[in-house]
Amino acid sequence: MPAPARILVGALKGPHGLQGWVKLKPMLENHHLLISAGPCELEAGTHVVVKAIKTVGQGLIALQIADISTPEAATALRGGLFLPPGQIPVSDDEILLADLIGEPLYGPGGQEVGRITGLTTLPAGEALQITVPGKKVVALVPLEEDFIVLDADPLRAELTELGLGLLSL
Repeated sequence: MPAPARILVGALKGPHGLQGWVKLKPMLENHHLLISAGPCELEAGTHVVVKAIKTVGQGLIALQIADISTPEAATALRGGLFLPPGQIPVSDDEILLADLIGEPLYGPGGQEVGRITGLTTLPAGEALQITVPGKKVVALVPLEEDFIVLDADPLRAELTELGLGLLSL
């Protein structure tokens, strides 16, 4: 499967304050990549430049975006915030979760049990969407070591016994 053209790095949640800052639910550990790796791209394809970042609580950060200086302008910024994959530095032992989409998923014995078809955010954290042959329902497997083991080289996702149990529910 080809690499995605852009990677979701956060979800814009509306204005913060009176000077045009906009709240973001980040999906990156290093929030400052939004400044150094920019420009970022909005859902509709518009490019924006993040000038500053501050923490606002409840898992949110606020972004100061170039040319946005009023709460009304910040209100118009909704949806996903994206970066191209090449702008996100990844070390040899790291995996971009977007790279897993389209990859096979293996069981504890090494047999292929399904295919990773997407990512989702649950209240408890990130999860992989799994398509299993013969099942019409997409399974969700939490991205936790108790359920799945990820290897960067070569790229491989393998379920634990507990994770395999989720697919049979």
